[in-house]
Amino acid sequence: MPQGDNNAAEYKTDRRRFLLWFSWTGLSVAFGAFLTAVVKFVRPRVSIRPAASTAVGFPDDYRPGQVVYLRGLKLFIIRDGEGFFSMSARCTHLGCMVVWNRDHKMFLCPCHGGKYDAEGRNVEGPPPRPLELFALRQDDNGFLIVDQDAVVKRGKGPVPRFKPGKA
Repeated sequence: MPQGDNNAAEYKTDRRRFLLWFSWTGLSVAFGAFLTAVVKFVRPRVSIRPAASTAVGFPDDYRPGQVVYLRGLKLFIIRDGEGFFSMSARCTHLGCMVVWNRDHKMFLCPCHGGKYDAEGRNVEGPPPRPLELFALRQDDNGFLIVDQDAVVKRGKGPVPRFKPGKA
């Protein structure tokens, strides 16, 4: 048997082995991705996290008439002549971030044209309900604490305000 035929047979065997290995590896990766997707679908999506209470500074850090956006928390701290309140920055339509328009004294959703008044009530556009209000309190050290897990219910009248020094 000539030397060239032996190399050709060996080359075909190596090539077949490689293609077989490559096929099985590809199928294994595809099956692993499928299995991962199935497990993610079946597992419950329950958030096991501590309460989202966060210190946002001292009351004196905020001037009367000031609206402060806290980017990391995605909320606004509003101080007016009557006290403080905290409100979500997420539009109730599709969850876009609303912005405060100083000139019109309104919160605006730049994505879909939603408009909210200075207390977060929806006044125009597609938002189905007002912006969420969060509980606000003061701790023993004097810090303002926002509890994003405690949503304050709105009544017919003005938004309930937090007045520092009163628990």
